[in-house]
Amino acid sequence: MDDKELGRMLRLEKVEENTFPEEKTKEVLQKEKHDQLKFRLKKRIRPEVFARMPEEIQDFLIDMDPTDMKEVYISTLLNLPWESEFKVPKIELMEAKTMLDSSHYAMLEVKEKVLRYMACQKYLGKNYGAVMLLAGPPGVGKTSIAVSIAKAMGRPCVKISLAGVSDALFLRGTQTVFNNAKPGRIVDALVHGKSFCPLILLDEIDKMGSSIEHGCPENVLLDILDSDRSKFVDNYLGFPLDLSNVIFVATANSLEPLSPILQDRLDIVELPPYTIRDKKQIVKGYIWPKLIKEYQIEQVDIEEDAIEELIALCPEEGVRDLERICRKMCESVISLYQLGVNLQLI
Repeated sequence: MDDKELGRMLRLEKVEENTFPEEKTKEVLQKEKHDQLKFRLKKRIRPEVFARMPEEIQDFLIDMDPTDMKEVYISTLLNLPWESEFKVPKIELMEAKTMLDSSHYAMLEVKEKVLRYMACQKYLGKNYGAVMLLAGPPGVGKTSIAVSIAKAMGRPCVKISLAGVSDALFLRGTQTVFNNAKPGRIVDALVHGKSFCPLILLDEIDKMGSSIEHGCPENVLLDILDSDRSKFVDNYLGFPLDLSNVIFVATANSLEPLSPILQDRLDIVELPPYTIRDKKQIVKGYIWPKLIKEYQIEQVDIEEDAIEELIALCPEEGVRDLERICRKMCESVISLYQLGVNLQLI
C-alpha cells in the first residue's frame, strides 16, 4: 500500500469517526443546556418549554448572572406563552367579513382595509399590513371595532391604555437592578393574551405625555411600530422578543398632538361623527338587538318615534350616551316586570 492510499484511508476513517459524535454532541449539548437552565430556574422549566425558546434566548439565560434570577423574574419568564403557536392564525375571509358587518354599522373604509390585509396575510402566510390608527371623536366605535378585528382574525385582543402615560418605562420595562423592577406593558400583553400573535390595542395615543427623567413613550412606539419588530428588547427581560406576528392597532380622538414622525408610521383612518340617520340604524340594528338579548327581553320592541326622541336627548357625535340610555330602558323594563306591572313599550 502506497502513501497516497494510506492517507486516503486515514482521512476516510477520521470522517467516519467524527460523523456520529458530532450529532451526539449536539444532542448532549442541548440536554446539558436544559439541565443547567432547569437547575438555575429552580427545576421549574420543562423540556418542552425550553425547546420552544429561541436558541439565543436559551444562551442568554444560561449566561445570565445568577443573582438576577430572582423569583419574580423566573415567574415572568415562565408566564410568557412559549407553548402557544408562533405562526399567524388561519383566516376565513368570508367568516371575517360577516363578523365585521354584523358587529358594526358602516365603517366601510376600516372593514375594507382590514379584509385586504387579511387576504394578503392568508396568501403570503405571514403577518401583513401597516399599523392602523383609528382617529375620531369619542363614542364612534374605535375600541369596539378593534376588538371585532381581533376576533375576526382569530387573535386575542389586549388593550394598553396610553392616556396620561409620560414614562417610556411603562412600555419598555425597568431593568432588574432597580427596586420594584417589572416588565413593560408589551410583555404584559403577551402574557395576558397567552399568545405571541395577539392584537395589541394602543388606546388613546394622542393623550401620552413625556418625561425628562424616563424618556418619551412615543420614542418606544416608534421602535415598536417599525417595519422590523423581530428584536424588541424589554429592559426587564433583557433579551430580544420577536413581535413580528403581533398586530398593533392604535386609537386617537385627535391627530394634532401626534408628531409628524409618528403619524408617518401609521395608516390613519378617520372615523367621522355619526349622523342622525346613522344613529337610527345603529339603535335599530345593533344596540337594541344586543341589549334585549343580553337582558333576555327579546319580546320588547322599540318604535321609530321613540328612537328619534332618544337621539334628541343625546346630541353627541358618537353613540356612547345613546347606548347608556337604551341600557337604562332595559333595566327599567325588568324592574317594572318584577313589580308586576303590565308592560307595553310605546
